[in-house]
Amino acid sequence: MKSRRALSTVVGAVFAIIALTSTVTYVSYSMGILDNYNQSVLTKNQQLSDVNKEKFQISSVTVPSNGRLNITVANTGSVPINFTKIWIQNTTTTTTDWSNSYTPTRNFVAPGGVLTKIGQNIPVYINPTYSYNVKLVTSRGNTQQFSMNSVGSVPVNIQFYTFPASIPSGFTTELVMIVTNNQSSTLTNLVPQISKWTSNPLPSTASCTPSAISSPPSVSTLAPGSTAVFKWDLRMTGNNGQICTYVASLQNGFVGNTASATATINAITATSSNWSTTWGILSVNYTTLQWTQDSGAHWNNNWSIPSQTNIPTVWRVNITNNDPTRPFILNGNATLVAFGTASGSNAALPWYVIKNDYPPTLHAYPTNGQTIQSNSTSRIYFGAAGATSLALQTTPVIMKTPGQYAISILLFGYWTSVQSNNFFGQNIPYEGIIVT
Repeated sequence: MKSRRALSTVVGAVFAIIALTSTVTYVSYSMGILDNYNQSVLTKNQQLSDVNKEKFQISSVTVPSNGRLNITVANTGSVPINFTKIWIQNTTTTTTDWSNSYTPTRNFVAPGGVLTKIGQNIPVYINPTYSYNVKLVTSRGNTQQFSMNSVGSVPVNIQFYTFPASIPSGFTTELVMIVTNNQSSTLTNLVPQISKWTSNPLPSTASCTPSAISSPPSVSTLAPGSTAVFKWDLRMTGNNGQICTYVASLQNGFVGNTASATATINAITATSSNWSTTWGILSVNYTTLQWTQDSGAHWNNNWSIPSQTNIPTVWRVNITNNDPTRPFILNGNATLVAFGTASGSNAALPWYVIKNDYPPTLHAYPTNGQTIQSNSTSRIYFGAAGATSLALQTTPVIMKTPGQYAISILLFGYWTSVQSNNFFGQNIPYEGIIVT
């Protein structure tokens, strides 16, 4: 009996060891399975997070002289990007559609970096008359698609304006072309062009000279909903009421996808009915105002003038006649006047116009004098003691009292040599000086 009991104990111990070993093995296996699952979940979550962090933007698409794609991409995300495929589809309706994928050799871009020349290695030559769909694919599965030369496949929104639409002859207006991408994909290679309207009937047409190239000359990419603005300067010469009409379009654009704009010449006149609207027909460039107190040996353009007694002060300034057709003839009553603005300064100090040969000779003219041609600028001198005086202004009160003065120029003259009904007067304010 004793030996049987011992045998039972041994057998029980063996079974216990087997059961314990099986339990430990199962628990270890289960923990391993659970750890692998957790690692898979963590890896998948990291991958999904990286996919969301991966962001890039196509900043430009060009086709160099070799005819191959040159795509520039900016990494705007926080993880590196590896491009694995370029898909290119010919969408031109006049040819057989085809679609191929290629592996770019330039394919890695770090966060915040820029990658250029994507597509230069692939054997695709871009036909400028065809349109294409291009898709970039990353190793994480993100994609971005754009269209090339698709302005010729469907119309885009084109607006065309002149700013201002009405100008005097000899002046310049601006042609402004606004292109809006109303498609669902990015447009590339937008090159604007303008041509003069030639269809009949047309009213009398002015002479028009647009700048040869717009600003900017082209736009490489235009995202959906975005707008590109192109500008040309347009100089017009002609008679009142004559026009210039231009048509704007895109190179290789959709047939008939155009817009037109018209500018009109509106002559400046100075009749009694519109003096209030054309008072600026004579204008002054205040930066050219200068004075001399040493017979023209030195001309000064500073606003601080030393007080003097019995020493002539002569002024000169550039005045422009903005009339497009008529010369302006100064009358001897044209005057530069300094009005005292501070306590103790003189009330008014006049200098009358003199001919533009000062120094050394002083010539005053009471009626017809210096002529400012149409659309021209002349330097005008002021220094005579009166409208009919041949003497310079040297009275003791001139420039004697220190203080602040405001200069106003009173211009009198005629639009033609025949004075009757052609007289004109204009006040051009103000220039400030201080007499010390």
